[in-house]
This record gives sequence, C-alpha cells and structure tokens, in this order.
Amino acid sequence: MKLFTNKSFYFCSALIFLVACGKDTSSESNPQPSEEVVVVVEDAPVLEKTTQPLNEPPVATAKTQPAKTASLYPGEVVTALKNWDKKLTFLTTDFQQTSSYDGVQVSRSQGTLKYDKERELLRLDTLDASGALEQSALTNKQEIMIFDESGRQVTNLSWKEWQQGQPNQALFDFGNYTALLDRHNVALQQDNGSPVLVLTPKEGEPYMLYLTLSPKDYFPTSIKIVSDLMVTQSNLSHTDKNTPIDISIFGGLFQ
Repeated sequence: MKLFTNKSFYFCSALIFLVACGKDTSSESNPQPSEEVVVVVEDAPVLEKTTQPLNEPPVATAKTQPAKTASLYPGEVVTALKNWDKKLTFLTTDFQQTSSYDGVQVSRSQGTLKYDKERELLRLDTLDASGALEQSALTNKQEIMIFDESGRQVTNLSWKEWQQGQPNQALFDFGNYTALLDRHNVALQQDNGSPVLVLTPKEGEPYMLYLTLSPKDYFPTSIKIVSDLMVTQSNLSHTDKNTPIDISIFGGLFQ
C-alpha cells in the first residue's frame, strides 16, 4: 500500500512537472503580444503632439481670427465722406429700396441712378422684377419730369415738391453730403467691419439716418432712415464713381 502511494506520488509529480515545462516551452516559442502594448500604440496621440506642440498656439485658431480693421474717430469718417463732395463728378449705381411699417414690408423698388454733378443732372430709372423699365425721372434739381415705360411724359413737378414725397431723400443727396452732415448730429457705429454714421437732425422732426460706408473708400453702400415705425432702406450695388456719363442719357433736357 505504501509502495502504491509512493509510486502514485512520484508519477503525479512527474506529470505536473512535464505539464509545467510544456507550458513554459510553448510560451517561449510562441510569445503572445501584450494587450498593454496594443492599447498604447493605438491610443497614443502621436499626431496631435507632433502637429500641435504645447508651447505654440494652435494653427487653426490663428487662422480663424477675424482680420482687424483700422478704427477711426467719427470726425475722420465724416471728413472722408465730405471729401466725396469735392471729388465726385459722375455717379452710376444700382439700388434696391424697401419700406416697412412696424416690421411689415409695404413697398419695394429697384432701379438705376445716374448723376452728373457739374450739370446737376440726375436720372432715376425704376425697373420691375424682370429688369424691364417701368418709369424714368429726369431732373436738374429744380424741376423733375416723369416718363412712363414708353418714354411718354406723364407729369412735371418741382424738385423740392417731389423730393419731399420720397421716403428716403438722402438717396438723392449725392454731391451734397457736406450740407447733409452739417444739419445733423453724428455718431459712429460699426457693422461687420463697415463704418456706419448715425445722423439725427439738429432741429425739426426726430428720425435716425444710417449711412453705411465702404471700409475701403468710405462711399455709401446703404442708406436707411428710421422714423417712428417706418423704416426705408436703400442698398447700392455696382457703383461706378467718376466715369463720365454721356449727356444724351439725360435726353437733352434742361439744356
């Protein structure tokens, strides 16, 4: 009985030793990759560290910074606008004008304005949505003649009478901005990098006139007047300054 027990003990010991040796040999001949190594290789933010060093600001952030524009005092902007009174000779521009009352649009118009400062001649063509001529107005800023789409004269008014009936008189004040500015108190705002002159009358009925100017040359790009609940805005586009206009454009009138 003792012999069987000893033999069994030695047999089991030998078997356990062989199994252990077999495991060691298998582990050495076929090493398995460590899970820890895989995690480190896959998750390490190598690209982030090499492309964005900690001691330097992120490149993307620097690119998204808005460009800074030079800031001017109100007097400097006013002077820049008044200078156009001195150097403006001819003007051709498209316009789109909307009027709204208490937030509800009540009218919309579009067209082309042409102005010869030396002769004080102005032509205003109103166009429909398709670009066809609806009406023309020609004036020497003393009297104004209105023509229909066929060129037939339909009415004749004094300039002052006609202008007073317009919701945005400043649209026709090119070449006379010095006088316009002198009649108002002026403040300066900014709108997306564009200077905006806010004019309030020194006397008379209160209103607010906003002149949005080009940040490049301070010529008006938008004219808005706010009076109580009525808002009329004229946006200018395709503006051509100081390119001569043929006198025939004004139909030979006021000669």
